[in-house]
Amino acid sequence: MAIFEYQPIHYKMQEFLLLIHGKGYKDESPSALKEHLKKYENWVDTLLKSNQYIKGQRLANSGNVLLNRETVLTDGPYLESKEIVGGYILIRAKDIEEATFLAKQCPLSEELPISIRPMYTNE
Repeated sequence: MAIFEYQPIHYKMQEFLLLIHGKGYKDESPSALKEHLKKYENWVDTLLKSNQYIKGQRLANSGNVLLNRETVLTDGPYLESKEIVGGYILIRAKDIEEATFLAKQCPLSEELPISIRPMYTNE
């Protein structure tokens, strides 16, 4: 059963990047993770049916931040969870309002902040 229903709309879609911030869920027990995954898969299925899901991926737990050519930060205890990008989702939407609506429907938004950014186009 879908979380929400979208009727096919014929307009030019823009691409939006959803950046998932944070380290993970509060409850990461096997049963809770299974439930989180099921909700997420249902959300993705709904977006796939309306041709609005492009791709998404969880990111590895380690990485570097290049501040400038001379300064590289590695993940460490000084990074706050809100600064950590744990994954991304690329979607299609009519505008920023619709992209925000879709992000609010994402189960990850129940516990994790999501940044919504339009992809730049020359059009």
